[in-house]
Amino acid sequence: MKLELPFLHKTGIGAGLAGEDGQQLIDVLNGKYYNRTLQGRVFSQSCTPLGLAIPIYTATALVGGMPIWNPAGSGVKVVPLKYVAGRASGTAAFFAVGLMARNGMGSVIATGAQCTAFAETTPVNGKLSLVNGIAGGGGGVTSAVKSSNAGTVTVTAAVAAEWIQTLGATGVEADATTNGISLIDYDFDGIFEVYPGTMVWIGATKASVALYAQTLTWTEILL
Repeated sequence: MKLELPFLHKTGIGAGLAGEDGQQLIDVLNGKYYNRTLQGRVFSQSCTPLGLAIPIYTATALVGGMPIWNPAGSGVKVVPLKYVAGRASGTAAFFAVGLMARNGMGSVIATGAQCTAFAETTPVNGKLSLVNGIAGGGGGVTSAVKSSNAGTVTVTAAVAAEWIQTLGATGVEADATTNGISLIDYDFDGIFEVYPGTMVWIGATKASVALYAQTLTWTEILL
């Protein structure tokens, strides 16, 4: 039995290429996230370029944690793509940075619920259809989840077991100089899917007054 798969390209349908072991050869000519962006389903949140403090992993106040809440009934799953953080100012402490996750979040913001406040902000679509409130020509879809890059986000205290992935660490300790380098650039590579009723955010192993310019990028896939 022979199975032939057509490959689409600008000049029509052509044959795919295979390696010496029969594996399909893939060229990410326009970047590995290009096709998801082309579909208008890649989003990102960036905090102020002046930076925010990354909350300690046990925090209840998640400002600076770049939270993404996929509420029950959203109709999508969230796949984190990339997290980048660079120190903007302040004295840095040595700490690790990780992805926190919590199930059973539902969709309700109320006193007594797991989430009592969520200052939702509008993410940037990868097609740049809306930047700083100004519409562009990209035409990307609207995010189906709640995300925040500033303002009050309050949840019940997290625990160590909700730390699900270490993303990196600061490379300096008690460093207030302007020439020190502190950068985290983490590619999730598809290892997590955030289903409705789940929230994820960024946490640190230690509280610090240093401020970090951060960007968290994700894609939303219809269920």
